[in-house]
Amino acid sequence: MITGTGPLLSLAAADALGAATEFKTPQTIAARYGQTITDYQPGSVFGFAPGEATDDTQMVVATLLGYAKQTGVDGVLSALRDWLAAGPPDVGGLTGAALRFATLDGGVRAWEGSGFRSAGNGGLMRIAAVWIAGFKGTGLARESAAVTALTHADPRCVYASVFLTAFLEALAAGQPYAEAAADALAVTGNFDARAALLDAEIFGVDTRDAHAAFKDRERQARAEVRDRVHSGLAGRMTSQSGFVLDTLEAAVKHAGADSWHACVEAAVLLGDDSDTVACVVGAIAGARGFEVPARLLPPLRLGHTWPGWQRGWECTEHFPELVRAVRQP
Repeated sequence: MITGTGPLLSLAAADALGAATEFKTPQTIAARYGQTITDYQPGSVFGFAPGEATDDTQMVVATLLGYAKQTGVDGVLSALRDWLAAGPPDVGGLTGAALRFATLDGGVRAWEGSGFRSAGNGGLMRIAAVWIAGFKGTGLARESAAVTALTHADPRCVYASVFLTAFLEALAAGQPYAEAAADALAVTGNFDARAALLDAEIFGVDTRDAHAAFKDRERQARAEVRDRVHSGLAGRMTSQSGFVLDTLEAAVKHAGADSWHACVEAAVLLGDDSDTVACVVGAIAGARGFEVPARLLPPLRLGHTWPGWQRGWECTEHFPELVRAVRQP
């Protein structure tokens, strides 16, 4: 059984590799870095140094710091707001809008403010934290739905996260790739996310319109997640945009390769939202038991300082302690 520190290091290293190529085209990447990328590179549009992971991993760690507060989803929200208040170099628009509400239903309100259209990957990028924290089975699905909806309440975002954490759990238990995906899709298809969000008080009397919109779109969202997973398993992808289903599809495609580097480099070389796709790929590769190349571990840092974390800290030194502090019984 794969747990904890290994997958956390894997997603962080993958994110840091993708930082240099974020928002670049494949042609620009090839011209600047060549046909292969095996080490951290300069060139991040947000000023991250080689070896520094971006907002993706920062929010994974912030979520884990939230669980260390031992106050559940409230603690996660508080920790994510601590991260935001420290002025990170990169913050997704919907993430920032949701967290500034400072309430459990902030993600619902931000989604409503978008006209119920926004479905970015800001929840998916950090949701591996829930599995790393040790949640399992139905509890993992419920927690994944709630933590995602803190910032991204569209049912496509919520069900993509439920799929991903179930997928990580199945892979870590040793299931083959396609079989693990099938089991995770079964979890997703049978899960009642709306009930979970009501129980978590993320939907309430003041967000009835959002609740109705979620209910109307829930069945279609499950179907879209299923279709994108099947597409990724078949080796197809739409793009590496920040749309949650594009990210999920690309990650499933790339992470089916036969080594850590082969999984991650495919995302890095395609650019666009490469850091986020690579981060999700890194989580999947870590759950599969693939080890990060040793040369990538000593330089690995997070590119931001906030309460509970210092930018100069070595991930290899501080990640094990963090995982021990949050693991569920």
